[in-house]
Formats: sequence, structure tokens, C-alpha cells
Amino acid sequence: MAKAREIGGIECDGAATEAVPLVLDPRLEEMCLLRKAALDFSDPEGVHDMRVASRRVRSALRDFAPHLRKTKIASSTKRLKEIADKLGVVRDYDVAIIALEKLQKKASPEISSGLQRIIDDRKARLDPARKELVQALNYKELSQLKRNFRQAIEDAIVPQDATKPTESGATVKSGPTYKAFAGSTLIKRLKELEALSSSLYEPQEVKPLHEMRIAAKRLRYAMELFAACWGEQLGVFSRQVAQMQSSLGELHDCDLWIEHFGKRLSRLKKKASSERATSEDERDAMIWLLSDFSRLRTKHFRAALALWHEWEQKDFCNRLTATLRT
Repeated sequence: MAKAREIGGIECDGAATEAVPLVLDPRLEEMCLLRKAALDFSDPEGVHDMRVASRRVRSALRDFAPHLRKTKIASSTKRLKEIADKLGVVRDYDVAIIALEKLQKKASPEISSGLQRIIDDRKARLDPARKELVQALNYKELSQLKRNFRQAIEDAIVPQDATKPTESGATVKSGPTYKAFAGSTLIKRLKELEALSSSLYEPQEVKPLHEMRIAAKRLRYAMELFAACWGEQLGVFSRQVAQMQSSLGELHDCDLWIEHFGKRLSRLKKKASSERATSEDERDAMIWLLSDFSRLRTKHFRAALALWHEWEQKDFCNRLTATLRT
């Protein structure tokens, strides 16, 4: 994953609202600059990097929501989601093909032939998804999005009321400083993650674990966004959150695979008319994959559970909260 560019000009002791455009404009620009790489389909990492950049923009918008009028940015937010969705479809196919080709190398010849059919099916679906992405990343439309976004943010910012002038003649803003707002936002994201941690004690419940993954992702992006106000103090915690997100992400990927192949095999057994013709070797490959992803799921679940247990033992959440209040 491409590292986010450092955003300059932020005053941690300045007004939170003054920092909003200073953060959001560069985040969108960073995403748009990845257009060329995303459309170079010879390297799938280009799509991945632009997808991550789109997530950073949307995550920042979510974090700054208390300072933005939602209706003013609705159009830009919708357009960003459309782009993120198109990037996501292509990325999911890329990841699936790469993963299946990697598994194919360790499979027996009998299983390998069935895997090839599954891989070919994914590749056939990838081509139209790429064409839709090319349309979504039209240069003129992307340039228009940048202009609209900049104006929308300017119009959407909820102004902070000013107090009376001080003795020195300076005007003091009554709202929170950027650092105070960042701290309260990060604590909120941390509490969201904590509230979902009990899902780790119900390993077969897929949805709560998926929600915990999303909470970990949002906390990680928020920590990345506000890192400048704490520096390496926050970096130590951020790396741990990234590790948790990674384990839960791998777990979620396994859940998606298990659900997909489980449903297909069930339809085959029932001889559902909606299921396309499937060869015996492809069916064998799906059973093999179902077994393999079930094994991997256990591995990633245990990693997430062990990390959370370590956090509890080392009082991770309270230590992070204390750091954010400094």
C-alpha cells in the first residue's frame, strides 16, 4: 500500500475548521494523481494505490463531518463513492486471480486444471470491469470533480464563532483546536473498535468480525490523518492497529471465499438452473479451496485474537487514550 503523503501547513494549535481544506484538498489531489498508474493494467498495484487513496479521502470526510454541512458535499461524496466502487471491483478481481494462481502452484495436477477454469472465469469478468473503470476515471470528469470538490468544501465548512478581541487585539476562535478535535475523533474511533471487540469471542459470526475490521480500518486512517500532532508517539500505536486491520482483513477475505464457493457447491448439489455448467475437476477444485480457506481463516482469526489479548494485557487502549489527551 502506498504511503500517504505528508500534509504541510497544519497548525495543531490552530482552529480545526481552518485545517479542513488544507487536509482534504491534498488528499483528493493525491488520489487523482494516481489515475495514470491505476489505468496501467500491466501492474495491478496502481489500482490498489488509487483505491487506498480514495479510501483516505472518504475517511477524512467522515472524520471532519462535524465541521461540514453534509448537503453541500453530497454530490462530490457520491462521485467519490462511484470511483471507489469501480476501483474496488477491479482490485477484487486482481487479488482473486493473484491468490488463485499462487494456490495453483502448490495444487496437484488434477486440482490445478479445475483451478485454471476458475481463474479463466475471473479473468473474463475482469475485462469489462476494467472498461468501466476507464470510463469512471475520465480525465475531464476527474478534473471537474477536483474543481467541484474544492468549492463544495469551501461552502460546506461550518464556521467557528469568534469571541471578542483580546487585549492584544487578536481574535480568538471559540471552537476546538485542530489537535483537540483530532484527539476527540481518534478516541471516538478507538471506542468504536473496542465496542466491537467482543466479536472475537464468537469466531463463527462473520458480520460482527467484518464490522470490527471496518472499525480498525477507520481508526488506522484517522491515526494516519492526524499523526502530525503526536509524531512517533502515535506511530507506535498506529503500527499495532495496522496489524489488527491486516489480520481482520485477511480473515474477511477468507469469509468471502468460503461463502462464494460454499454457495456454488450447494447450488451444484441441488442442480440449480441458475448455476452454469461445471466440470468435475472444477468442482473438486472448489472443494479443495473451501478446505484451504477454512484453514487460513483459523490462522488469521487466531492472529487477531492473540493481538487483542496482548492489547488487553498491556492496557493498549488506555495508553493510547492517555497519549491522545497529552
